Amino acid sequence: MEKNARDIEFRQLRYFVALAEELHFGQAALRLQIAQPSLSRQIQLLERQLGAPLFRRTQRQVQLTPVGQVFLEQAKRTLEQHERALEIARNTVHQSMDVLTIGFEPCAAFHGLPEIVQQFAAHHPDIRLITHQLTAPEQEEAVRRGRIDAGFLHPPVGDPNLAFEKVMEESFLAALPSVHPLAGRRKIALGDLALEVFIFFPREVAPACFDITYRLCSEAGFVPNVQHRTSDLNFCLALVSSGAGVTIAPACARERRIRGVAYRELNKATPRVESGFVRRPGSISPALELLVKLWRSYAGNGR
Repeated sequence: MEKNARDIEFRQLRYFVALAEELHFGQAALRLQIAQPSLSRQIQLLERQLGAPLFRRTQRQVQLTPVGQVFLEQAKRTLEQHERALEIARNTVHQSMDVLTIGFEPCAAFHGLPEIVQQFAAHHPDIRLITHQLTAPEQEEAVRRGRIDAGFLHPPVGDPNLAFEKVMEESFLAALPSVHPLAGRRKIALGDLALEVFIFFPREVAPACFDITYRLCSEAGFVPNVQHRTSDLNFCLALVSSGAGVTIAPACARERRIRGVAYRELNKATPRVESGFVRRPGSISPALELLVKLWRSYAGNGR
């Protein structure tokens, strides 16, 4: 069912404002740290919802239409009011009890997030822990704007003004159907998967892992034939189990022992990817320090 103007999201308003200020899809996508096709789709959806074009597009330039100029002023005002409302609400909550709000990448569940949340609640009942699933770029923006206290992701962190608290690091492995001929080997060469169908995630979900895996494939002499993309690692592994393809994933993936999936180490050492919390600069908050310490202890126990 087509959405109407009442269903416009704040994310779409942020995308529109960025494009209206940059007047260049590539530069606006870079500023938002999203893929350019994603930006184009959201702008087209916004125009359909409003029933009017917001931009004039040519091969050389992008310009606001009269409707776009009027909408820009209202969009900025709406976003400012939204930020003020959030700030007032956050201040009210923080006055009543300690609150720690974190973002996390989808793969955080494989790094022990459910167990950590449970342990944190048991050890620190006076702190309310709130979690939000966000992509790495979304986490950085949310940290900068004060919407979350920290974000659990894989570096590098795009904003050099933000701090990073390392929690753990890990290598990569191959995940393939347990009936696959290569599943009988203890280790496999990545080049042996060159002709396989791959299941992968969009780069904006976890840029660091995406770049490392594509670089590994390139060094093995091929570009992965990606037929399926999903931001849900559980669904990705379910597709592998069904025989739909193979994938390369951080070693934490084998924590989810999904029937029909074989995890195999690669015969060449892979770069190790770190994971941890991105936060605003300055001293770390006591609540976040407690969470980081607990997570490091969990990771150090080899879970």
